[in-house]
Amino acid sequence: MNLPLSEIKTIPVHVLAEELGGRYCKTDRNGDLWYYSPFRPDERTASFKINVKLNTWHDFGLSGTAIHRNQGSGGDILDLWCDYHFKDRRLGINQAAEAITAKYGSLAIRGESLQHQPRSERPTLQNQSPRYKIERISKRIAYHGLLHELSRRRISTTLANIYLKQGMILDTITGKHYTGFLFENDKGGYEVSIPNPSLNTCFKTIIGRKASSRILSKNKEANAAEIFEGFWDFLSWMEINALLYPLNHAYVLNSVSLVNEVSDKIMVFENSLNTIFLFMDNDKAGKMAALALTENLKASFAVGSMAHLYNGKKDLNEFWASGKSTEKPQP
Repeated sequence: MNLPLSEIKTIPVHVLAEELGGRYCKTDRNGDLWYYSPFRPDERTASFKINVKLNTWHDFGLSGTAIHRNQGSGGDILDLWCDYHFKDRRLGINQAAEAITAKYGSLAIRGESLQHQPRSERPTLQNQSPRYKIERISKRIAYHGLLHELSRRRISTTLANIYLKQGMILDTITGKHYTGFLFENDKGGYEVSIPNPSLNTCFKTIIGRKASSRILSKNKEANAAEIFEGFWDFLSWMEINALLYPLNHAYVLNSVSLVNEVSDKIMVFENSLNTIFLFMDNDKAGKMAALALTENLKASFAVGSMAHLYNGKKDLNEFWASGKSTEKPQP
């Protein structure tokens, strides 16, 4: 059950900003927090400001841009979730409330205490370090909970051990430890996926720098590239084709905000590639990411969406895990 919106808005904005890939830079003389924007992971000047007293955010790098002309370039934690996931702020508010409550509900100020608590005493950032830390990394997947998740997703341990690691994760706020999958990106950061077996879902976050992941093919004659929204989709495509290593160059977005980064990486192969296959989720964010990738690349490559292969499912892994199979289409 979702928390009331008034309580959700007391959850510190910085916890969501950090999960979405924002990197802390400094605290100014007014006590406001400055981050490198989660909307632009590679920016060199911090432009994303969080007003701790009001618990609101403003992205100066988005001011005046077309994508946020209607939405605005700031707001509360609900607005941040909606904007990042390409949701209309009014229509997406219930989905935002559900997602934020599930992950951060314990950080909200509840009920009457909200009305009587001075604003200066509401939660603020006490420690600028990331909430989640990796305490130990194992190269082999051995924890029973992770093995169960691999089985549920129909991913073999042989394949998983090539691309994933097992991590012991510390939640520095609660002190709890979790065991999750680690998928390394091109900047040495890790996409973290911690299974929740009771819900058949995974908690996802990023530890370290946000970036996409590139897996280059060992096939010297590779003339195509495949772009996946998440690493589970990439692993599913490998299973579908009974491969341990990709025949074509593979790119994993890790976040729909990184479409431009991946586009730039692919343009390096402009003279050797001719076809790009897109494996985006069957939701609004995935469709917008596919559209953006197509616009970026269509002048140099033939670009095609593969979402029809898993029509009716959220993504490729959900399709594969359902027990169905498909044949790889030819360029």
